[in-house]
Amino acid sequence: MKFAAEFERALAVHRQGKLREAFHRYDAIVKADPRHAPALHYSGVVLHQAGQRQAAAERIRAALDVDPAYAEAWSNLALVLDAVGRHAAALNALKEALRHAPGEADIASNLAAALLAQGQVVEAEAIARRATASDPRYAAGWYNLALALQRQARVLEALDAAARAAALAPSEAAFAGLKAQIEAGIRGPEAGRGTLEAAIARNPMSADLRFEHASALEDAGRQEDALQAYEQAVRLEPRHGPALSQGLHLRRWLADWRGLEAAERRFRDAVQARVPGVSPFVLLGQPSTRAEQRRCAQTWAEALAGAPAPPLRRERAGRLRIGYLSADFHTHATAFLTAGLFEQHDRTRFEVVAYSLGADDASPMRRRLVEAFDRFVDVRGAAPERIAAKIRGDGVDVLVDLKGHTAGAPPRILALRPAPVQVHYLGFPGTIGGGLVDYLIGDAVVTPPGHAADYAETLVRLPGSYQVNDRLRPVAAAPGRAALGLPEDAVVYCNFNAAWKLRPEAFDAWARVLRDVPGSVLWLLARREDDPAAANLRREFVARGLPASRLVFATARPNAEYLGLYARADVVLDSWPYNAHTTGSDALWAGCPVLTFPGETFASRVGASLAHAVGLPELVAEDVDDYVARAVALGHDRGERERLRRALLGPGRASPLFDTVATTRALEAAYVAMADQSRRGVREAIDVGAEALLQ
Repeated sequence: MKFAAEFERALAVHRQGKLREAFHRYDAIVKADPRHAPALHYSGVVLHQAGQRQAAAERIRAALDVDPAYAEAWSNLALVLDAVGRHAAALNALKEALRHAPGEADIASNLAAALLAQGQVVEAEAIARRATASDPRYAAGWYNLALALQRQARVLEALDAAARAAALAPSEAAFAGLKAQIEAGIRGPEAGRGTLEAAIARNPMSADLRFEHASALEDAGRQEDALQAYEQAVRLEPRHGPALSQGLHLRRWLADWRGLEAAERRFRDAVQARVPGVSPFVLLGQPSTRAEQRRCAQTWAEALAGAPAPPLRRERAGRLRIGYLSADFHTHATAFLTAGLFEQHDRTRFEVVAYSLGADDASPMRRRLVEAFDRFVDVRGAAPERIAAKIRGDGVDVLVDLKGHTAGAPPRILALRPAPVQVHYLGFPGTIGGGLVDYLIGDAVVTPPGHAADYAETLVRLPGSYQVNDRLRPVAAAPGRAALGLPEDAVVYCNFNAAWKLRPEAFDAWARVLRDVPGSVLWLLARREDDPAAANLRREFVARGLPASRLVFATARPNAEYLGLYARADVVLDSWPYNAHTTGSDALWAGCPVLTFPGETFASRVGASLAHAVGLPELVAEDVDDYVARAVALGHDRGERERLRRALLGPGRASPLFDTVATTRALEAAYVAMADQSRRGVREAIDVGAEALLQ
């Protein structure tokens, strides 16, 4: 072949990672022979590796114009197309590659993976079997076959395929991880640990395997061991985003604050460096700026969801079709807030559809939610592409994501843009980023106009508080204080947030309060009797000069019984920078005042939003010192505490915070305004006025 020697030299430097030199050598060949297909192809590969996707696609297509049967070029074109979000085109390119090279196991395996990503599970299984038949020792073929079988709930067959993949490539973390995951699903969380430990023994320097092992330990309830395993992964790979994130979050769950400052510094540095896999949800739990949160959310969304599809256009007369997308349509905090919303929608103007990504726990709440919607579509386990196609086919006008960047979130579904208007509400208190949604719903306190530049979405502000509440929540009668381990006559300060929201700075402030209110106690929540977080929090409490007897723990219990506990508390001391959200309105609904102060981020301003909406702005302090002073003053003023409780159980119950119908009408007005803007091709901030509540 002409220029064969020059091409081999270019290929050699390319293999050495010298992209600039390789490109110039390939380009010199192309200039001398514009129809040199290999040089065109590989110069396109270099451009792809350098992030120049459009130029890469042009070069590779030029190679295919010269040689339409060039299977490797079709395969690499698929990589480029996939990188820019053109997943259907990438799938077609892989089909062309396999048509021209039907015996290439790697191409067949890549096509199987692409079919899985598109939700074509049966087709993926057939192509994966072609890969394993072409080369029974090609591990990735068995891995993709295992994924296809797992998606079809054929777990024993999936385990066999995953075991073959892991045996053929024992150092590949994903293969061992999938085998362990399937084993755990069949026989329990401990079952997969041996697989991971054997893989680690073969490849002890693999941070990915250490991370998978840590996840398995956490799933098995071995939290302290899991934390050590996450830290081992980070030591091996200091910028392993998932291990940094999950390790830090678990440390907070355990309230193990030894080393917390250093762990949070590493995490924040990773956010600044845009390290993939760094969780925006975990970032909300530590002091951070809105700009940092936006940067983190953008990086996370780009990695998980890819480039968003073009906006969908649709004209509709008559009722708007609203789709709610969530993994939490069961006994969950989001469900306790939103059940009344779904029931109260005006069916003469709106059709309301649920798209449920999560488990059916067969609870009364699940049954209530199923009945609350016009249609309840269970799509758990389905591929994002199939779910998006279902939403698009159902003709949803406004898709409301209730998850954001929390567990079970659907970023890929949102990136496929299955509805003309996409909006985030309630589940994640911050920007989503990545072009996944058009609007973010807040209010004048959590998302004031001056903060708009730090949100990737257009802001919608509801009157009162953004947070909807269900007026039908029952509050059970509580046992007496003695039965709960509380002193009868002392002031009881409480905070029933999850342990991961509690921070050293808050404990410092709470210690100041308790020192100035003699005999007072702090009442916190433990997940179970032997919760290791309780022991760690006791240690921190004593380290601040207070006796352990003044720290009391309640254990988790059914919602109505948990709400009843607030009758035995005097004041909730809010946490920061992640305030009490659902737990905040829980306390107010049950008659217990929540003392708070606003920060600069959405998550740190929810307490103030709730206090204003319930009609008690005096519960909003200016800063930490004012917060401590007000908490101490309330501790010394029984009359004021009783006044606040009467206000909450009287006019507070009738306030905008607990007016389910009014908040529903405000949301409906917002949905109508969004749909109207979509039809007109504009997107502007929406402030829903109080008059919308009367419609």
